[in-house]
Amino acid sequence: MEFGYFKKPVMKKTTKCIPVFNNEDIKIGLIQRFYKNKAERIFDHILDEFFVNVEVMDANSNTIVKATENISLKSMYRSSWIIDCKDKGRLVLEDRTKIKTNPMMKLIINNDIYYLKKDFADKRVRLEDSNQIIAEITYDKILPPATVSIEKKHSDLSVHLIACLYYIFMLRE
Repeated sequence: MEFGYFKKPVMKKTTKCIPVFNNEDIKIGLIQRFYKNKAERIFDHILDEFFVNVEVMDANSNTIVKATENISLKSMYRSSWIIDCKDKGRLVLEDRTKIKTNPMMKLIINNDIYYLKKDFADKRVRLEDSNQIIAEITYDKILPPATVSIEKKHSDLSVHLIACLYYIFMLRE
């Protein structure tokens, strides 16, 4: 069982690097939100959280996971991201939320489908496949700077990838 945690930033639009630690308080990586160009940044400040691109690096600042949002007419209704993962290759993350109180995202890795789900009034976000919970993500308090804890139960998904998925999920929530 792997464990990781990071502090949720006070401002959602921040592009600062946020350190990710393991259970022994050793820095294992960094999470950073980025914009592809200046127009995206300006447009995002006008329309709240319109573009969400996230990069996760290891402790030496080498990119491990990079998620960029697809921009198309279809994505105006349901967002989707292309995730380039160092060990898993190219993945697709799609927003499958039907009602705002129960957000859900679908992750497609090769032919495997995983779901990132949160129930109404629940602090836990679960990453699960069809029959088991892969990881559980919780936070200690609602107001920032909250500590987000990632508890990976099993599977070969890395803590860096799970942190990237949750950060996108959190920004879209």
